[in-house]
Amino acid sequence: MLATPQFEMKVELAAMCALSSLVAVANATDWPAINAAAREQAKSPIRAGAPGVRPFWNARARAFIHPPAFEFGDMDGGKVWRFELKPQDNHSSFVICHPSFGPDGSAVWTAPHPWLPVPGDVWDSIAPGYYTLRIEALGEDGTPLSAPVSERRFYRAAVFHGPYPAASRDYRDAAARVYAAVYNLPHVQAWLTSDDPPEGYDLYCYPAKILSSMIRALCRFAENGALGDRVLPVGADLRAARKNALAIARKMADWLIAHSQPDGAPLAHFPPTYWGDRRDVAVNYAGQNMLGYPAHAAQAYFDLAEATGETKYRDAALAILRTYVRLQGDDGTWPLKVRESDGSPVRANRLLPGRYLLGAFDRGGADFAAARDRAFAFIEREPLASWNWDGQFEDMDPMPPYQNLQKGVAVDTALRLFKMGRNAEALEIVDWCEDQFTVWSDPIHHMDWQHWKTPTALEQYDYYTPIDASMGDMIGAFAAAYRATGDALYLEKARALADNITRNQRADGTIPTYFDSRNGSDWVNCMVYVADRLEYLSSIERTPPCK
Repeated sequence: MLATPQFEMKVELAAMCALSSLVAVANATDWPAINAAAREQAKSPIRAGAPGVRPFWNARARAFIHPPAFEFGDMDGGKVWRFELKPQDNHSSFVICHPSFGPDGSAVWTAPHPWLPVPGDVWDSIAPGYYTLRIEALGEDGTPLSAPVSERRFYRAAVFHGPYPAASRDYRDAAARVYAAVYNLPHVQAWLTSDDPPEGYDLYCYPAKILSSMIRALCRFAENGALGDRVLPVGADLRAARKNALAIARKMADWLIAHSQPDGAPLAHFPPTYWGDRRDVAVNYAGQNMLGYPAHAAQAYFDLAEATGETKYRDAALAILRTYVRLQGDDGTWPLKVRESDGSPVRANRLLPGRYLLGAFDRGGADFAAARDRAFAFIEREPLASWNWDGQFEDMDPMPPYQNLQKGVAVDTALRLFKMGRNAEALEIVDWCEDQFTVWSDPIHHMDWQHWKTPTALEQYDYYTPIDASMGDMIGAFAAAYRATGDALYLEKARALADNITRNQRADGTIPTYFDSRNGSDWVNCMVYVADRLEYLSSIERTPPCK
């Protein structure tokens, strides 16, 4: 892996946790020091591109917390390049006087190449808002050689600056309420008398994803239901509820198994990605399978086997994993989407193996270790080197490289790297995910931005929208970074997002998917994942960080 300025700096940052490890035993936070550390951190570029050395990943990026570098090519005859950074709306302003500023308020500087990052001190001097960066080549005498080579408009995003509003409840309590709330949903309760996904919930059209998450939530509720009993109906029999939760989970799992591809089929034992006609996407993509989602089912079957002691569910999980092994390509991964009829790829995109698939291989045991390692080796050779963290969602068309980046698998990769002791690489990923997808305040002017409930996190370039699961990604990423380094800045970042989750949790225990003004269907898989990340953060808080 090629070293980058940010990568090298992370080695130093990981060794100087004391800069922001200022949470006292009494849980008081030295906010001036924490905020100063956040501001200093945000002055460094992340994964800056360099011609022939590192790819420029940010052609479609809209906003940056850290100073960006753009793919402005060198021009023949140019000896030096003049940069001009100019605010573009009344939300933008320079915060402090800087020697690079011209008389019209623009920042001006020169550099030996047009693709170098915006200087950190210049970047630190500007407030959130839209800016245009223009460059032109200068000759040896300092005169322009031509019109501006290029220009780029972008949003300078806000840096973390605490304190943020406090949590409304303990993280473990919030998570337990989610699991109980899933059990209590009418379209979940209806499984007790229905043999097919009940009416009333359109997202059953994505059965592998949705049912798997529900099974896992029901298992968690059955395991520790007392923590969530406050969102059950008054007078509910908790013991009966926990028994019913497993009964529903079994019916869901049995439905998935019954509707999976038969033994001997190209995708044997893989459950359907799409089902029915409750959304047009499911109709349009009928007969296609996105190969990340069978692993969701395998994880759910493992959970159900542990909760019930019934080996048939573990056998179902292992059957899925054996099909993955059979289909694994020479590159270590799989096509992103295939046709169930013959297993042929729908697009050229390759699957980025993340927490569900690699985690299922982990749980499968030694028989699947080699397949897991080959899959992770693909991550190391491809996105960890190219930085093409391809957006891979069942309701979005696969796209060309760098067109629709997202942070889900990037976070999964960081967490695995932390476990391997590769902290510097993991921190680079975590900081990039924050840079591109975390909104601390002053939202980018986009879609429903005036109603964004900050601090929050965005899903992907083509759905640059605040989503609860995206906040869960960053909660987990920051918590893992804190655990690995002891740097309390990361802990406070995790807490700020988690606290916002608790403040927006509904009285019935559910968590809204959209952290803006919309009221669309809740994606149950998202809230279940967030609950898991809240539990993870709670466990991190109770465990001394690595030194």
